[in-house]
Amino acid sequence: MEDRRQNKDRRDDLQFKLPNDPRGKKDRRQHERRTKERIPVKMWVRNIEGDADYFQQTANLSTNGMYILSPNPYETGTIIDIEFQVPGTDYIIKCGAEVLKCSEEDQVFGLSAKFVNMSETDTKIITKAMDELISESWYISD
Repeated sequence: MEDRRQNKDRRDDLQFKLPNDPRGKKDRRQHERRTKERIPVKMWVRNIEGDADYFQQTANLSTNGMYILSPNPYETGTIIDIEFQVPGTDYIIKCGAEVLKCSEEDQVFGLSAKFVNMSETDTKIITKAMDELISESWYISD
């Protein structure tokens, strides 16, 4: 029984040593982590700013947020009023979207946004639509 493998860190045999992360084992991300799966969905979102309406395209969608491609940058924490049609339905959702991150991509800005002020009914409808889209995506990709 003494011939059993010893629990040894095999990384000791590497030619170089990676530096230890000073942050330790705590969460290394400083921003909010996604809790729901996002799927690629291209659709139009109506962004309502005062008397003006802007139509922007999405890159992905989840039950609690979306990634919006915008010609304008937004500050982190900004809440924008949006309106969009739930994919696969005729249902229109009107809610707020809090900008969690804004990054420049080519000639547009990518906005990671989290839904805020969404009604319980809207949440149920988008959850059902997302479940169907995820099922279709899985079926088509495999």
